[in-house]
Amino acid sequence: MIIAKSILGRLGNQMFQYAYCRAIKEVVGGSLAFSFDKVYQQKEADGNTDGFEDSLQYFNVDDYELFNGDIHSYFCNKLQLFLYRSLHYIKRRWFEKYSWQLVFCRIGLYYYNDKKNNFQKDIKYLRKKALFPKCVFCYDFLEEPERFNSIRPILLNDFTPKFAPLERNKKLYEIINSNNSVCVSIRRGDYINTQYSDSFYICDENYFRLALNKIKQLVNNPVIIFFSDDIEWVKKNINTDILSYYESGNDPVWEKLRLMYSCKHFIISNSTFSWWAQYLSRNTNKIVISPDHWTNDHTKNAKHLISNDFITIPCGKPSK
Repeated sequence: MIIAKSILGRLGNQMFQYAYCRAIKEVVGGSLAFSFDKVYQQKEADGNTDGFEDSLQYFNVDDYELFNGDIHSYFCNKLQLFLYRSLHYIKRRWFEKYSWQLVFCRIGLYYYNDKKNNFQKDIKYLRKKALFPKCVFCYDFLEEPERFNSIRPILLNDFTPKFAPLERNKKLYEIINSNNSVCVSIRRGDYINTQYSDSFYICDENYFRLALNKIKQLVNNPVIIFFSDDIEWVKKNINTDILSYYESGNDPVWEKLRLMYSCKHFIISNSTFSWWAQYLSRNTNKIVISPDHWTNDHTKNAKHLISNDFITIPCGKPSK
């Protein structure tokens, strides 16, 4: 069993956590099932979900189960995890990493955290000892793509929506597929709220103006496709002389993602959703323009999400 402690956040975050679990399953040999402790769901005061839902259900991902209410098993797993993590911080010679890790493997638990463990290295060692855990416990947001890049072809399939493209978007798909289409992803929403604006609102109008000018230099006859959670604001505030079209803003999340990754080139925001759109692109010659930093808080600045292949543009406030 591969257990993700929690599946956190909107679709982009959920995809990172699933991708880690999927990569682990391939290392193991494809024999473990997925079980997600919970899928966080945040509801607004009026009862509507604000994108915090079990969005993975809309894609061709491996079958998974959610925590089924077995309190005894749940408590045992939590107790094992507590002991495991406690021992991790004990710095005594007779608690060398693999000595205590083997003890836990004998009772069927391997604890995986991207900041502490190298799963491939650990598995190689454990196989030499003829041991392998029955339960792999994953924890954290797990946003380092190098940990799952080896299974990208699998993820391209897994993150394909279960449903056919919507008929109402037929013309937009034709435009995307027949032109040098450029996906421009503009996230506003919670990023412009006081709670998050200082840290996350870095892709302002000037960033997109510079990015669009760069696209004009690099792509022949580009056609811009704008995507946003506030598409009316985009129409009023992002001006360009490049031929442009707009996604309605009313498509379900699975359709929006497919429209985005169907484009040939990308101008992304500091958003995991737009990051996945470019990652799932089938265009081997894609151009990706990205902000030069992910947040204004250096303690949360996910530099690993800004690939060396990206063209970066200064934006927002400099990192603290």
